[in-house]
Amino acid sequence: MENPYHSPRADVSTREGPSESLDDVVSGQKLVIYAILLYFAAALLRVALGPVAIVLALACMVMSWVGMYRMTRGLDYPMWWRIVLMVLMLVPLLGLLVLVVLSSKGTTRLREAGYSVGLLGARDY
Repeated sequence: MENPYHSPRADVSTREGPSESLDDVVSGQKLVIYAILLYFAAALLRVALGPVAIVLALACMVMSWVGMYRMTRGLDYPMWWRIVLMVLMLVPLLGLLVLVVLSSKGTTRLREAGYSVGLLGARDY
């Protein structure tokens, strides 16, 4: 007979252990999400500050390239596809769309591995 006063036990056996590819997906996804948020902040500040907001736009571009490279490495994209995505990042709205789609693919991969993913990336990695 089981004790009814035991605390619930979570079944975590389906969760993959941390690996190098999952580390790349998690860190890359966080950078991509922050780059998306910074993209919108730079667009809003461009109206208020003018040309000074270009510094934020450049920081956003660098952050998105690094995050995108890490995510594509973790998702095992071939090198030629990584280069194509980096070139597509130079087109303003298309680059934002690439970041959103890539973040979605990273979320799918992390959920398949058994991790919960929130608005700002993996929660309990």
